Amino acid sequence: MSFLVYFLLVGLLVGLVINSIYLFRYRAKSQELEKKLIDVRSRKKSIKDTFELLMDHSADFVFTYDVNGMITYVSSNVERVLGFEKGDNIHISEILTANVINDKISSLISDRFTNDKSLRTPVFIEIFDASKEPQMLEIFEFPFSNSDAKVEYVTCVAKNVTTMYKVELELKESERQQAMILDAIPDAMFTLDRNCIYIDYQIHNEDKLWYRPSDFLGKKVSDIIPEPLASTIKTAILDTFESGEVQTLEYEFGKPGSQENFEGRIIKLDEQRVLIISRDITAKTNLEIELRKAKDAAESAAKTKSDFLATMSHEIRTPMNGVIGMTSLLAETALSKDQKDYVDTIQASGDTLLRIINDILDYSKIESGKLSFEENVFSLEKVIQDSFGLFSFEASKKDLFLNTEINDDVPAFIKTDRGRLRQILLNLLSNAVKFTERGSVSLKVELESQTTKRAIIRFIIKDTGIGIPQNELKELFQEFTQVDSSHSRRFGGTGLGLAIVKRLVALLKGEVLVKSEAGIGSEFSFTIRVKLASHKNLVGEGLAQDVLLNDKSDQLISNEFPLKILLAEDNVINRRLTKIFLERLGFSPDVALDGLEVIDLVKKKNYDLILLDISMPKMDGYQAADFIREMDLKHAPYIIGFSANAFQEDIDRALSHGMDDYLTKPLRFEALRDKLITAGQRRFPFVS
Repeated sequence: MSFLVYFLLVGLLVGLVINSIYLFRYRAKSQELEKKLIDVRSRKKSIKDTFELLMDHSADFVFTYDVNGMITYVSSNVERVLGFEKGDNIHISEILTANVINDKISSLISDRFTNDKSLRTPVFIEIFDASKEPQMLEIFEFPFSNSDAKVEYVTCVAKNVTTMYKVELELKESERQQAMILDAIPDAMFTLDRNCIYIDYQIHNEDKLWYRPSDFLGKKVSDIIPEPLASTIKTAILDTFESGEVQTLEYEFGKPGSQENFEGRIIKLDEQRVLIISRDITAKTNLEIELRKAKDAAESAAKTKSDFLATMSHEIRTPMNGVIGMTSLLAETALSKDQKDYVDTIQASGDTLLRIINDILDYSKIESGKLSFEENVFSLEKVIQDSFGLFSFEASKKDLFLNTEINDDVPAFIKTDRGRLRQILLNLLSNAVKFTERGSVSLKVELESQTTKRAIIRFIIKDTGIGIPQNELKELFQEFTQVDSSHSRRFGGTGLGLAIVKRLVALLKGEVLVKSEAGIGSEFSFTIRVKLASHKNLVGEGLAQDVLLNDKSDQLISNEFPLKILLAEDNVINRRLTKIFLERLGFSPDVALDGLEVIDLVKKKNYDLILLDISMPKMDGYQAADFIREMDLKHAPYIIGFSANAFQEDIDRALSHGMDDYLTKPLRFEALRDKLITAGQRRFPFVS
């Protein structure tokens, strides 16, 4: 074998060895690279799994889109967040809402593929979710480029900020509405700090004001407002900071000689600021001044009218006392038939005149709010009989049939204002008799409801009179109103009766109704709420008096109650009339002509009862009563004041001067008798 061959064989062998070594190393490297590739793929899968796991527990989601705006990838949690399935092919434009915030999306997408940046400023878009509900998204974009530096796709991290967006919208709407409200408020508003320095203001039409609020900024209250008002405002501001409560003050502010009125409200905003709302109340203040003047003028006019009515009442009632009283006495003497008819006519006319006077006075009391309510126990049947008795004469002249019916379940004794109930009945019965030429007038009393202590009673007055047209019923209870002028001329009257009835029924917690038909008749009904009289009431108040009135009407009161009486009356006719009344009851009174004589007689003699006229010369009844009470007598007399003044304030004034009771003129025999019985029961409590 030649050397050359040997050398070639050796070289070949060495080459094979070297090649084997390289092949071994290559295979080892390949295995290592393959292992690393497997590891990379494994780690990549692990990262992907971790990413998907993270997305499944996140409110954010990830998606990518290409240059055409087609969404090429979404994270698995997009279905949970928006309702879309992962495999849906969606173009961005397909899910955009009409919100103006989306107007620049198209240019933004194209920009992402031409001007690459690794991190973009977040953008906001509004899309429809799978349920077609609008959702606001905040998106961070990450463009990905290839080896040629050309953007292939954009990856986005999206955050659903719909709730925050809605809250912000509501906040902005609230701020807008508040701004509108502030703009609509005409009041000037100033913000001040703890040092009473102006730091902000809100006002309209600053150029039209005589002062410029903008000049206030940075200045203290004391620099703008003169004393002592400045100190007052500073004190109120400090009080507001201290207490946290709204402070209110009224003040005058303006140029000397033309100051205006303001109302300031100071409100604590926080620990460093207060808000002062200043309202111009000049017009309101001026109106209040004018209203106060008008009120004073009206009260003065009302007092003048009241004084006039009181004076006229006194002047009319004084002679009426003599007319009615003497007529009553004359009627009991021996008279011819014609004379008896004349006297009855005088009595009826006197009663009519007295009712007219009472209507006018009662209306005046109602107008002034001085209508009184006095609760007492009485027999309901007796009040009804007494009321009907007053119209028996007039009814007999017309041949009218008068009828009363009281249901068995109606309480015999009740507790309410006897006088007011009687007044209602008299007004309604008077109208019924007045407007009925033939037929009948009836009164029915029914129990509407009852508890253990109270009852509602209904009174029904029917007549067969002229009736009232339906279209005029609504005006029936108005003041100074009658059905028509012909009725006024034919029947007379003030037109106040039914208006007073309505007010009195309301005073007794009831209601009044009317049914009527022209030419057929009328039915007036009313209810009253009453208390039921207890056994104690009957024995101590109502029953004893009613028994005395019913059972002892023909007896001399003096036999039961031997009262020593002093009569004080300066009017000759009234003095004579009252003396006759007292003598009929068995009394022989001493007489005084004025207050001074009353005092002289009381000093000399002990009297059980004094009938004391209010209006007397030298010393009036009020002064005499005061003097008697100051005498500290061992047996103080029972003093009954009497006067033609019939207002409640007159009665109250009499009682305040130490009088025990009060009678109004013209004196009624029965009323005087009742008062004497009351006085006798007090002076002789053991008399049965």
